[in-house]
Amino acid sequence: MTSLSRRAFSKLMAAATLARQARAGVMPVRTLGKIGFKAGILGFGAQYLAGTAQANVDRVIAEGLEAGMNYVDIAPNYGNSEDLLGNALRGKRDKVFLATKIEEPTREGALTEVRNSLRRLQTNHLDCVLFHNIARDERWTDIDKLLAKGGALEGLVEARKQGMIRHIGCSTHTNPARVIRAFDTGEIDLMQAILNFVDHQIYHLEERLLPEACKRNMAIVAMKVLGGPSGETGGCRISAEDRVASMRYVWGIPGVAVSIIGFRKPAELREGLDAALGYQPLSAAELAALEQRGKAIAEKWGPSRGPVT
Repeated sequence: MTSLSRRAFSKLMAAATLARQARAGVMPVRTLGKIGFKAGILGFGAQYLAGTAQANVDRVIAEGLEAGMNYVDIAPNYGNSEDLLGNALRGKRDKVFLATKIEEPTREGALTEVRNSLRRLQTNHLDCVLFHNIARDERWTDIDKLLAKGGALEGLVEARKQGMIRHIGCSTHTNPARVIRAFDTGEIDLMQAILNFVDHQIYHLEERLLPEACKRNMAIVAMKVLGGPSGETGGCRISAEDRVASMRYVWGIPGVAVSIIGFRKPAELREGLDAALGYQPLSAAELAALEQRGKAIAEKWGPSRGPVT
């Protein structure tokens, strides 16, 4: 069996396993790259919990965990989401892979952000801390200082050494070259990127960035799978049919382990769970049709995430 045919055979067997799990009503799981954690393919994006009632958050988290969602994404600048999530995870913390983010560029700033998140999330460790959209020039004005001595990377390495965090990651909307610069430090274990069938036509991260993450056996997490809050981006709304298709599209991208979606209420959660539990890979015909649909929507959205570099 040639190397190419072995890869094709592995992908075929992985797809068959996921299909069997879906038919059995079990959340399909994938491995978070070299991290090794077994994560449900549907992850919980906690951004839109901000400002909602604690009882609602408790219910959504409990239902998600019961269905097999065990990857949770949050950030300190998502309003009071970290506080709400910390309360909801009392007694359940060990059931999830918990990831948050930083935006401070210095060593001490990063350490302070980590300590504050630990307090708000009521936990003694974070499974991963990410540089929040490392592609943003106005947030991270000097990428070299960020990654050098005295920079935030050094702070996260120290936090990992002290046991406050277990892994370091980065999220991005655009600019693969800047992200790869972070990869080259050898400290990044997880990458979170915008992936959906529309932005693919604009930024092409699937071809320009994901192969670099796969080459390094990183955990790959997809975000903005539905385009944005309730599927809205650039004045456009992704239809209900397109939402399910977009989830199926992203789960079919080689290397992607988890797709995180922001759920604010049980009805939204159930839509995502239905898609995950019933997941079947897109057929060639479905994929071709979705590509044409993506091109049409992309013309309306334009580069809404930032410049195409």
